[in-house]
Amino acid sequence: LRGVRFTKLELEISDRQRLIGEEGTDTVLEVTAGGFASSALASAATNDLKPYLAATPALQSDHPEMVRQAHDIIADQATPRERRRALYEWVHRNVSKEMTISLPSALDVLHTRKGDCNELTYLAVALARAAGIPAKVMVGIAYHEGAFYYHAWPSLYAEGWVEMDPTWGQEAVDATHIALVEGEMAQQLQLVKVMGQLRIQVLKE
Repeated sequence: LRGVRFTKLELEISDRQRLIGEEGTDTVLEVTAGGFASSALASAATNDLKPYLAATPALQSDHPEMVRQAHDIIADQATPRERRRALYEWVHRNVSKEMTISLPSALDVLHTRKGDCNELTYLAVALARAAGIPAKVMVGIAYHEGAFYYHAWPSLYAEGWVEMDPTWGQEAVDATHIALVEGEMAQQLQLVKVMGQLRIQVLKE
């Protein structure tokens, strides 16, 4: 990563990312594809999960419609991993991918069934929380059709955090997904320092 100075704390917000070197505004970041954490790792983190179950003005996980839809999706799924996969697949298959210029609202997306990466991410996170699965919004950059773009995707917790991309159809994100911010619009304003400044060079695939 070149052109923007990052701290170790900023870059290691995902378990997939590890800062391994820096010089000035040049940062060497090791990124791996998403995977499925062991139950031992999962159990160590359960005390910190309550914030990721809460409803917010844009993630209306306590709304009756959201709760009803979430429970319909996971009704026949026996394990945490199956429930997580069912939520991912439902959002990927049932929301049309369209460019949207608006503040994301999970409930609006549930009604309209359309949106871009922000809308799909907010809906996935709200449905997961409504189903009792901790979830969070991840925002950063990802490689798609020959270039890196600003992008958003959800991370769901069930036997460990797993970052998924219902917009691009990845049950576990690939290694080109580089998370820079965790959170909703207020936190995403941190990306202002990156826009137009960040350059990326792939050192090893």
